[in-house]
Amino acid sequence: MSETENVRVAVRVRPFNSREKQRNAQSIVAMDDNTTLLFSVDTTASVAAADEPKRFTFDRSYWSHNGFTEADNGLCIADDNHENGLKYADQETVYRDLGHTLLMNAWDGYNAAMFAYGQTGSGKSYSIVGYGQNKGIVPRFCEEIFQTIEHRSGDGMQVEVTLSMLEIYNEVAKDLLNVQKLQQQTNDNNNNSNNNSKNQSKSKKKGLKVREHPTKGFYAEGLKSFLVTNYKEIEDHINEGTTNRSIAATNMNETSSRAHTIIVINLIQKSNNTTKQSSINLVDLAGSERLSGTQATGDRLKEGVSINQSLSCVGNCIHALAEKAQGKNVKVPYRDSVLTRLLQNALGGNSKTVMLATISPADINYDETLSTLRYADRAKQIRNHAKINKDSTDKLVRELREENEKLKRLMETGTTGSGMANGSATPTPINGMIMMGAMSPDALNEAKQRWEDEMRAAMEENERQMAQMKQSYEERLSKEAEDRAARHKSDQPSGGGGGGQDDRQQLELDKRDNPYLSNLNFDEQLSGKICYIIRKGVNTIGKSEDCAIQLMGPSIQEHHALVHRLDSGKVILERCSDDCRVLLNGDVVNTKVNLSHNDRLLFGTTQLFVFTHSDQTLKSKMTYADVSFELAQEEIATKAGFALNNDDQSMEQALLNKDLLEVIPTVDEANAISEELEKFVRFEIMLVSPQFLGKPGDRTEVYVRMRNIESGQEFEWTKDEFLNRLYVMKEMYQNYESGEEDWDLPPERDPFVEDAHRECHIGTAQVYLQSLAFMIELKEQLSINDYTGSEVGIVNVEVVPCDQVGNEYDERDDVYVDSPQELMGRSIHFVVKVNGCRGLPSRFTDIYVRFRVFLDEEDIRTDTMSDTSNPDFNFKKIYSFSRVTQQLVDYLKDGFINLQIWGKQSVKFTNIGKQSTIGGRNTKQLFQEELDKQGNELMTGFKMNGRIVDPNKQSIIVELLLMKKQQARQQQRIENIRRLVEMAENCRKKKISVQLVKDLLFTTTPEMADALINQVPEGFKFLNQKPLINLKKTLNAKKGRFQWICFKELR
Repeated sequence: MSETENVRVAVRVRPFNSREKQRNAQSIVAMDDNTTLLFSVDTTASVAAADEPKRFTFDRSYWSHNGFTEADNGLCIADDNHENGLKYADQETVYRDLGHTLLMNAWDGYNAAMFAYGQTGSGKSYSIVGYGQNKGIVPRFCEEIFQTIEHRSGDGMQVEVTLSMLEIYNEVAKDLLNVQKLQQQTNDNNNNSNNNSKNQSKSKKKGLKVREHPTKGFYAEGLKSFLVTNYKEIEDHINEGTTNRSIAATNMNETSSRAHTIIVINLIQKSNNTTKQSSINLVDLAGSERLSGTQATGDRLKEGVSINQSLSCVGNCIHALAEKAQGKNVKVPYRDSVLTRLLQNALGGNSKTVMLATISPADINYDETLSTLRYADRAKQIRNHAKINKDSTDKLVRELREENEKLKRLMETGTTGSGMANGSATPTPINGMIMMGAMSPDALNEAKQRWEDEMRAAMEENERQMAQMKQSYEERLSKEAEDRAARHKSDQPSGGGGGGQDDRQQLELDKRDNPYLSNLNFDEQLSGKICYIIRKGVNTIGKSEDCAIQLMGPSIQEHHALVHRLDSGKVILERCSDDCRVLLNGDVVNTKVNLSHNDRLLFGTTQLFVFTHSDQTLKSKMTYADVSFELAQEEIATKAGFALNNDDQSMEQALLNKDLLEVIPTVDEANAISEELEKFVRFEIMLVSPQFLGKPGDRTEVYVRMRNIESGQEFEWTKDEFLNRLYVMKEMYQNYESGEEDWDLPPERDPFVEDAHRECHIGTAQVYLQSLAFMIELKEQLSINDYTGSEVGIVNVEVVPCDQVGNEYDERDDVYVDSPQELMGRSIHFVVKVNGCRGLPSRFTDIYVRFRVFLDEEDIRTDTMSDTSNPDFNFKKIYSFSRVTQQLVDYLKDGFINLQIWGKQSVKFTNIGKQSTIGGRNTKQLFQEELDKQGNELMTGFKMNGRIVDPNKQSIIVELLLMKKQQARQQQRIENIRRLVEMAENCRKKKISVQLVKDLLFTTTPEMADALINQVPEGFKFLNQKPLINLKKTLNAKKGRFQWICFKELR
């Protein structure tokens, strides 16, 4: 009988990291019992806003942000003196609630699973693995398994524990504990990189095949499973898997934050011919901050990027399962990815499942934190149906044997086993498909072959399980010992921290007595896992097999650098040739340099290491800080001329720094890959102002300009669009290095190729509306500026007040108002004219202008003009507002219309057929020419605004118009008063009505002024009105002119 229950979901918030403390980050997370509150942020003020927070309720909400102190042994414990000391959740608390409960379920015979989810840097590794004395869930879980076994040793129960470890990257599953296979893949890549001839056999990047068993569901064929008898063995295997993961990620140029890791522990309990077994999946999902990036709008490659397919599919399955729990009839898309196929039981199947979502408390990570909380909130709605996996051993063997007999009969009769996993489908004759017209003969043969492979694999898996069940525990232990000895004998020292356990122990001994290089990785779990000992004499670094330190990756040469270790203890570094890129602490290495402890070294574009020299630390009195991947990248960026303003503590600057640190190394890597693959494409980083994007009040964004040297076309990509393409570039490069003949992709899938007809944002012009707020027309020729702030043309635009049918007002209508507030409650009409553009770059055609006014939800656009760089649009649109509101008044006073000029680029040169040079020069030579033109900067392409565009320019123009209009109005009023006085003098009138003067002051037309002045000679009717005004003519000595002084007199 199965037990139905929801997936248990917990959320944990980490402390601020050093960078967040440095910029005085604001906390946006609060927790009240099991409710997590997320406060919105004001990006302009860099403080938490007072809006109502978003609330999420989970099974557990763990507060680990503050309220703790560090004991002498490094253990983090609750601080009784802190206001949050009582609610602080330490590692033991998290494990007791989640890990221990999960293990108890496993002992009862249930399958169990735990998912760890969260953006990279959210504390996921700390919760799952831990550091030092603060052990995480996985080591505590494994430790308790064997503590329990020892405690139950006298109850007659025989317990077997097996361990497997795999990684899923780019929809490829890899066995992290199959050392020989991983080394063979690396050796194949190295060999093929030295000989990329067409005749060389393809060395396809193969992973584990995911098969579907007719009754047990999906499994990874060939996944190595190790019998472990104590905690030390399981710990060694996990460390070995993590090290192999780091080596593979470095050598294969993969991105660890995009990989999922699964530790599979099988717990088998045997007693009195009864077997109780549990499969435990501990899943570390890839960093969630990249999930939205795969859905970047406008990217034609978004459907082809499989790098994050698994994580997206987990989300789709969670969404479908949540709807299913509400009674909806939906299909759960388990088959859409490798990860969801392997974890089908854990998601909505036969398993007790827990999800731990880790979040950052910092305002800078608001979007990622909100995304993680929403993801976890959906997961808690999933309902699983777990059952105890307990049966007699004889029955299990009998069922496996019967199942194999059934599969043999199916193969003999030629029927498919589709749908047999759930027992709901009837086998369909393969040959019958051709009669139904379902498949062509070739497709049918291919489908039949795949089906037969699946059936054979299922039978082999059954045979393996039967043989395993028949073996005694002692026989299995003996076989495991033999296998271990064989592996040790065949293991070759990797020189980088891989290999067998003895190799790793020897490496640790060598590190005590020798200087060494250790890797830095974006994923903290993988940093320090690769170590290269610097031996006395000359240590060669490069791709070649004869190098003492063999490195792979873009821009790494066959012989890249030499490290000399002298008898005196000095270590000297030099590059092998001018083509070899080496950075020391962010500076280019051109000559021999001495290495010091904690120096940061970058070889090529991706191989980042820290140099450790224990002898120097003993002799020096200096205190050395820990070196992180982030610190090293920030140093490289700063030395390359990227101004990371750490003095600016605003959130806007912090977000910009974060984006720059993410993009800077990847742009360099993309350029290196383009150079090696002869793609003739160059990438440059750009900072784009919010004004250009039409987002006033928003923050500066990081874009990447892609420039095709071949065609002369340039395209601007958002950060996410570029990063998505980068992962495909890296996959192409990996296939190229592996010697695959079909490494190159067709144009529609090539990440270096952009659609030649894609529309481009040529530039922007802002039309400030302040003049319209005073009902003054604006007719201007405005500069069009591109991303860099450079002027690329001009646009002629008019904004003119008019009546409701579009008749424009002129001076005679005199609709001018002294204050915009006078418009409140009135109707207003105006026409926007875009007459044309002049002087646009000649490479653009099909040009048009688009814009929005006030609360428009869709763009207004002109007609498209082709085959000219001076298009005439003659476009106009009337805007009418029946009642002016304060919101509209504020928009007219302070807002602007953002005119965006768009077009398509004409191609000046098209490369018909494949060639590796242009004018006899390859990509590398063309890149070098550009570097020379740009001053030989280390990292080109970072273009700050070439000229400062004053956003107040239009406002100043409008203010001049207003001053001119106001001056003309005042002069008219003075002239009217002068004429009034002259008329009174001529009529010998000493007193004039106040109402007459007031009406004259506020008249708006000459005709009305004449009518009022002509009322002066009309007898003495004004004498009966009170009060009256005496007029005296005095000389203003200061201004040297006569001035009329008016004062009231009561009659």
